[in-house]
Amino acid sequence: MSELYVLKHKNTECGVLSIDRIDGKMEGYKSFGVKEAPFLGNDQSDLMKKWWAARCVPATRKAMQEVIRLAGCETSGEYLAKNLALSMTDSYWICPIEADLKWEDVNLRKTGITMGGRIPYRNTTSYDPNASLTGQMEKYWDLSYKPPQLIKTAGMHYGQQALNEQFAANLHKAQGGVFPYVEYSVQETADGDRKVVCPAFTSETIEFVPAMEVLDSEKVPNDESMYDAYIRICSDHGLDREYISDYLDYQTLSDFVIMNTDEHMMNFGVLRNADAPGLTGTAPIFDSGNSMYYSDTRRRPYERYELLELKITSFHGTEEAMLKHVKNRRILKADLLPTPAEVFAFYAGYNIPEEKAQYISNNYEEKVRMLREFQNGKMISLYTERKNIGCRES
Repeated sequence: MSELYVLKHKNTECGVLSIDRIDGKMEGYKSFGVKEAPFLGNDQSDLMKKWWAARCVPATRKAMQEVIRLAGCETSGEYLAKNLALSMTDSYWICPIEADLKWEDVNLRKTGITMGGRIPYRNTTSYDPNASLTGQMEKYWDLSYKPPQLIKTAGMHYGQQALNEQFAANLHKAQGGVFPYVEYSVQETADGDRKVVCPAFTSETIEFVPAMEVLDSEKVPNDESMYDAYIRICSDHGLDREYISDYLDYQTLSDFVIMNTDEHMMNFGVLRNADAPGLTGTAPIFDSGNSMYYSDTRRRPYERYELLELKITSFHGTEEAMLKHVKNRRILKADLLPTPAEVFAFYAGYNIPEEKAQYISNNYEEKVRMLREFQNGKMISLYTERKNIGCRES
């Protein structure tokens, strides 16, 4: 059996969707064809099912799964619907078709609470801001701050995912903040783990549009790369084409240096005006935790060809393929990057074992060397690196 909801952007009705009561999946969607709808106004039914699935908390988040269970829900989709699909990053929500609710009644920045005691709409107007908080790290919103703060905890791998967020922010700051980035600060949790804290970059009037929605907003021609299509679509919706191109090149090169494996289409995007829909700029760079070889157990630094064999999640599955799209090779200033010694000192200073800190530093040093070669005109090629290994061995 399913329940019907009206999808709203603030108080604008975008369409009607049906959610299965048992598994929490979206079964169908009828668009009203308004410009405020997701996917830059192109909210087709198949895309909205993808949108709903992307809004659900991943099943791997154990702490959140316990919250879902205690709320009497079987799935994260059911819990999302129970909390009206509200999010801290945009102004979309779902209203039960029989309910007389307005945006002013459900706006998380006025009604949300942070930890415990959450009750769905049928009992009170109090909602969980974490019901739509995606990603693999355990995290939650603290709405007692202005702006609200996002807290992410890292209990494995010496808490390195939290440290990586701080390291990436330091790197962007040293570059002069040429592009916006989220500022993180590392703290200790009560049980000895690490957490990283950052302020929300969205507000009552600014919301986040992930790259997934930008790219899925229209059919991309077969002869156009998704990388270039993203630049074009952002430009078509009012952003400066050269700026977007440079931003994407900067993100690609900085990800290359820190070996960020997780730049998927929900981990970057653009900002828009929530009250007069239109893109206003790029979202600040965020979510660099899955970088700097955080989960590696080996201690021998990678060979160059091994570095290029590592898989990533982005427009492509390899760094070599990503680098082929970069137009402005010097947008990331190599001379302003941390030195290998500074990298070692950063991680060792947070009690990462010295052997692991040296391993991180050595791999980083090789990546910076490859970046400099790339900026001087060399093509970065796995085939060439493998061939060079064969020549040395023979």
